[in-house]
Amino acid sequence: MARHKQPAELAQLKGADKKNPQRYTKAAPKSGKPLGKAPAHLPEDVAEVWRELEKCALPGVLTASDRFVMEVAASLLAEFRANRAEFKAAKYSHLIGCLARLGLTPADRQKLGTEKPPEGNPFDEF
Repeated sequence: MARHKQPAELAQLKGADKKNPQRYTKAAPKSGKPLGKAPAHLPEDVAEVWRELEKCALPGVLTASDRFVMEVAASLLAEFRANRAEFKAAKYSHLIGCLARLGLTPADRQKLGTEKPPEGNPFDEF
C-alpha cells in the first residue's frame, strides 16, 4: 500500500519541498472554520472524549474538516475505555491511526515541528 502524501506544510518543515519543489506546487484547500462542539447525536461518553481530545490537540490544528475523523476517534476511544478486554487489535490500529491523523501522537507532533527539545543542560544552573 502506498504512503499517504504529506502536506505541503510538513514538507516545508522537513525541507522536502526544496529537494522536489514540483511535488508541492498545488496548495491544499484549508478550512477556516473551527472544529466546533461535539455533534448532538453522539452519546455523552463519546462527547466527553471529543472535548478531551480537543483540549489535547495543538491550537489551530483541528478544523471543521476534521470532524468526521474526530468522531471516529472519540467513538473508538470511548469504546476502549468502556471495555478494554473486548477491544480488538484491529480497533487499536484504527484508533492510533485516527489519533495520528489528528496530530495527537508524539511522532506526529514532532513531524509538525511543534516540539522542540530544550536547549542547554537543565543542570547548568547548579
